[in-house]
Amino acid sequence: MEDQMEIRGGGTLTVRREGPRVLVRARRPRDERGLYKVWLHGERGGRFLLGTLAPEGDALTLSRTLSLGELERAGCWPQLRGECVLAFPFEGRRGAGGWTCEEHPEALPADPVLRSAIRGPMLCRRGAEGFSLAAPFRPGCPFPLVPLFCLARVERGSGGPRLVWDFDRAGRPKCP
Repeated sequence: MEDQMEIRGGGTLTVRREGPRVLVRARRPRDERGLYKVWLHGERGGRFLLGTLAPEGDALTLSRTLSLGELERAGCWPQLRGECVLAFPFEGRRGAGGWTCEEHPEALPADPVLRSAIRGPMLCRRGAEGFSLAAPFRPGCPFPLVPLFCLARVERGSGGPRLVWDFDRAGRPKCP
């Protein structure tokens, strides 16, 4: 059985149960305003971060397969609704401070462990000495780019605090 519903904040959420698994798909129009996160909410206050929408054609999309038990433990099953939040705003393709939306940041670091740890678009700032990657910092949410936990620094931006990692021209992490 498949249910489709509107997401608060724009877009649609499709939920399909397949035995002990639940396939969840989120989609919203692409507007170049920034990076969006999708949250699932349950009737009794449960909350679950589905993930970051990624560009796909003229839309932003996200598909995840979750266990039914995972959603139940998060308080988001059997009744759930979706919310799309602008988590990291930027203006057009170039934001304040030279930041741009990098749709495939996993291609930039030299280390394969770092490349595999990156999930979805991030902000990127390029310079003569290398580049920086940034992600929203949200207490209580999963930490992005876990292998570089100790090398992150926090910067203030228009969308709130962000975690920033610096890399040299060869794609190797730099110590702050």
